[in-house]
Amino acid sequence: MTDTTLALAKFARAQGELFLNLAADLEAAAQVPDLTADRDIDVPTGRGQRQQQILGVPGLATEDGMKTADVAIAIDYDGPNTHTSLQALHKAGLVELVPGATPQRWRLAARYRTTSVVFMRMASRVRRGEWTTYGDISIAVRGDTKAARGVGQAAAALPQFPNPERILMEGGRINPKWRDSQGRGPEHCRHLLEQQGIQFEGDVADQSQRVTWDALRRRDETEPVTE
Repeated sequence: MTDTTLALAKFARAQGELFLNLAADLEAAAQVPDLTADRDIDVPTGRGQRQQQILGVPGLATEDGMKTADVAIAIDYDGPNTHTSLQALHKAGLVELVPGATPQRWRLAARYRTTSVVFMRMASRVRRGEWTTYGDISIAVRGDTKAARGVGQAAAALPQFPNPERILMEGGRINPKWRDSQGRGPEHCRHLLEQQGIQFEGDVADQSQRVTWDALRRRDETEPVTE
C-alpha cells in the first residue's frame, strides 16, 4: 500500500469517526425532554403561587375530588379565599366540579387527571437505589415513547410528583434542564441519587440499577400503591 493510499485511509477513518460522534451527539440531544416547549401532555399551571399550591394537592387528581374545606386545610389557607381561587381555576378550565356531589367537590379537569396521575403512579414504582427513563415510564403507561416529554414536564411541574430525580434520559444521563421546585439543577439531582445509592461512571448512572418499562409495568399490575 502506497503512502498516498495510507494517508487517504487515515483521512477516511478520521472523517468516519467525526460523523459517528456527530450522530451520537444528535441522538443524545433528541433524547432530552424539552421542559419549556409546547406540551404534548397537558400539565396544569396556575397563575400565582396560591393557585399552583391548589393544583399540587394530590386529592384533586382523583375522580372523587375534594371539598373546598379540605383543599383549604391542605394548603393552610382560609376557606373563602380558597373557594375564590378554585372558582378562578374553574373559569380557566384547570379544575371542575364533581357532578352531583353535595357538598361541592373539586377535581382537576379530565385532561390532567388522565395523564399526570398515571405518570405519578408509575414513577412511584421506582424504588430507592434505582433509576428509570422518561421513555420507560411512557412505554409502561401507553406502549410507546410518545409521552416521554410529557413525563418530564409533569415531573418538573407537579410538586407531588414522586422522586423526580430518579427519572433520567436514555442511557442514564441527568437531563441538563433538570430543576426542582427550588430551582436547584442537575448537580442537586445527582447529589440526591448518590445519597440513595446510585453509582455513576462519569456522568452515566450504573446500568445495573436501571428499572425498565417491563419491570415497572409488572410492579404496577401486582403491587399496591404505597404513599
